[in-house]
Amino acid sequence: MRRRSMTRTSASLAVILLLVILAGVAYLLWKKPLKPTPKPTPTLTPRPRTSPSPKPGPSKTPGSSKVEEIPHICHKPKNWNGKAIIFVHGLGGNKEVWADDMKAFEELGYSTFSFDLPFHGERGRYQGAEQLPDLIRQGSEEIVSIAGYLREEGASEVYLISRSLGSIVSAVALGKEAKIDKAVLLLASADLQYVFKYGSIEEEPSWIDDVETLREIDPLYFLPNYTGRIHFHLGKRDSLLTPEAGVFAYNAAILSRERKIIWHDRSHSMPLSEYFDDTKEFFESEEFEQKVSELVKGALIPSTGGDGVCGKGESWENSPFDCKKKVLLIAFQLHIEEVVEGKPYDSDRAFFEEYAGTLERLASLFEKHGAKISIQTEKNFAIADVKFGRYILKELKERGHGVGVQSHMGHHITELHLNTDEKKLLYTLEVKEAVSRAIGCEPTNIGGGFEMENVNLLGVVEGGLGFTSMTAVEKPYNARTKKAPKWLHPWILPSTQMMDLSDPSWLAHDPGGSIVYIPGWYANEVGFEIDCRKDENCFELATQSLYRALEDADCRFINVWWFSSHLYQTGRKEEEVERVLDAYDKWLTEVVDPLVKQGKVKWMNFDEIAEFYLKWEKERYLFTSTLTHKSVDEESCPVASCSKGLSVFPTLED
Repeated sequence: MRRRSMTRTSASLAVILLLVILAGVAYLLWKKPLKPTPKPTPTLTPRPRTSPSPKPGPSKTPGSSKVEEIPHICHKPKNWNGKAIIFVHGLGGNKEVWADDMKAFEELGYSTFSFDLPFHGERGRYQGAEQLPDLIRQGSEEIVSIAGYLREEGASEVYLISRSLGSIVSAVALGKEAKIDKAVLLLASADLQYVFKYGSIEEEPSWIDDVETLREIDPLYFLPNYTGRIHFHLGKRDSLLTPEAGVFAYNAAILSRERKIIWHDRSHSMPLSEYFDDTKEFFESEEFEQKVSELVKGALIPSTGGDGVCGKGESWENSPFDCKKKVLLIAFQLHIEEVVEGKPYDSDRAFFEEYAGTLERLASLFEKHGAKISIQTEKNFAIADVKFGRYILKELKERGHGVGVQSHMGHHITELHLNTDEKKLLYTLEVKEAVSRAIGCEPTNIGGGFEMENVNLLGVVEGGLGFTSMTAVEKPYNARTKKAPKWLHPWILPSTQMMDLSDPSWLAHDPGGSIVYIPGWYANEVGFEIDCRKDENCFELATQSLYRALEDADCRFINVWWFSSHLYQTGRKEEEVERVLDAYDKWLTEVVDPLVKQGKVKWMNFDEIAEFYLKWEKERYLFTSTLTHKSVDEESCPVASCSKGLSVFPTLED
């Protein structure tokens, strides 16, 4: 009896204890109720379909859950074609702004994915440019994750459409190896310093001069890594981000297997109706043909050049694309006017001989420093050189200096009465023929302000003048646009009207063009000429420009810088000439020679620079051609990388 009583007592205690526990749980639930289960975010669920079949995706990665946590909209139409499009909104937008665009592409069979960028939509409020570094870093990483997520969900190809700020974020993502096959960047831009200086946007943020920060968020440094296909839609009247910044983005995409720039006569807006037709055709296209200039085809490179590997028998000197090196090619441009002191050079032997002697002394000074001059002369000096039997131009060319044509079709166009392309070509041909007689061969470099309907007529095309390279638009460009010519890498000019240098289309590289543009006076805003006759600080602006170019040089490109002067600015009287030559000697000794010794700069004349650039361009073309029929998901050829160390250069003394 006692044993049964104990058993009943134990059972009673157990029941009481259970009741106490349940009561405690009920109390806790009453004090802090459970959160309601969130509504599931729509995702792409693979479904059975016929052609084309998606590649089997790998098992979900930790990044998948992160993507699903980002506020987003994701639709998959019933007629899904197996391809997905990511939409990235601009400043102040959100995932909902793409509703009409997404619907239009869903009707074509694409699945769509839009999301809120950091500090936008459901993710908070954008409070100014100080947030941009975090926004771009995080947003670009999220695009990389989203592209991977969509492939895991069964997408065989992933495309992207972005606008404005979204295009900045997207460009960085593309450079971070986001698996995106085709990208359409609306109102794109690169070079954030340029954007904040010349665009109609908020005040410059505190980080704008922080090089390390810029290298983490500026498309300028990321687009050169992208190997997919990319289209840029830009507004010619865009004052917010400026069309030049859009061209910087386009020109930076050097490894893209296809790149195209589409101009719109618009300001900072790009609605669906503006870009849809081109994008539809772009997304549906499978084959495309890369254009290549005859100039590029003729460049001499090693037999293995263009494979992306610096192999046996290759070096930076003969294979600059494969064998990358951060070196700034520098040149000195010397213009010789047709008239000085009111007299043509060919009107007086003694007058000509005096200036020819000064030219020889200047060239000898440069030779002492291992440097070269790129002479661009008008016809009167060349005519006098032959007429008086001096042949100083031929002599200097044989000594390694460059001799080209200076054709005054810029600020002299009115007084020369050159109002048609035919007259301009005939005038320039006269100058070229005079220089040809003086040097005994055809000059291939031309300098001056060119106001022609078709710039290619100056180049290597049927009916053209046969020049290979062109320089010297920096000064008139700055005068007309009030913008610094921030161009560091050569490009091939498109066949474009140059009457209005504020039309940015001439700045865009044209793979099928006929003449190379060699930029100079990097980021300079005033001056554009060295004149040491009365100015003791005559090299100050040139030095600032040179150091800026050295800082911004990128080993993935050909980097170029030149400065300029006129022969008459070397002086007339002996005392003046001596003073000017001493100033050149001092600057070359103190500023340039140490950089040459350190291997940071290399002297070339304009003809040599053009030839060197065309080697790089040919290798780049061959490399991107091998990518044409590959997916971004496939392994591509290796590309030698640059060292990431930043060079430190001396600052100018006050």
